[in-house]
Amino acid sequence: MSGGKPVVSNSSPLIWLARIGRLTLLKDIFGEIVIPMRVHEESVLRKRSPDAVLIGRAVEEGWIKVSEERMGEADALADVSGMHLGEAEAILLAQRLETELIIDEREASATAQMFGVRPMGTIAVLLLALAKDLLTLQEFRESLDSLLTSGFWLTVDVYNESLEAARSMAKRDN
Repeated sequence: MSGGKPVVSNSSPLIWLARIGRLTLLKDIFGEIVIPMRVHEESVLRKRSPDAVLIGRAVEEGWIKVSEERMGEADALADVSGMHLGEAEAILLAQRLETELIIDEREASATAQMFGVRPMGTIAVLLLALAKDLLTLQEFRESLDSLLTSGFWLTVDVYNESLEAARSMAKRDN
């Protein structure tokens, strides 16, 4: 894991975890999350939704920190890669902080790896929560199902692999 360093997050994992009532797992697992200004704009300032309120509250509480650092290279990275500017800023911020990145988009995850950044997605966060006894196997499954019913895109194979990994962890702990 992050070795005591804060991790960086893109907007989509924050939004999805807030939608299913699991945003605080990030605080419980990592302690502190850092987001670029663009991610703050995308997930809080430009939205009027319950998830934006929850993410905004986490920023007010101080466990989600908004980086004021400007990353001029983010425009070029977004243009060349076709990813959103928030994703590009998150990748570059994680690279500068030499820490992990929570991001769901496949292309952005691959780009992060090219920049030497270890990506993990929302499902990996839920699996970490299970491994740290912050979720039971039943709560993990309910969280996974809630993601799906909220519109989170997940293949049947990834869903089944995630459940199998969760079951294996639960068996090991018993």
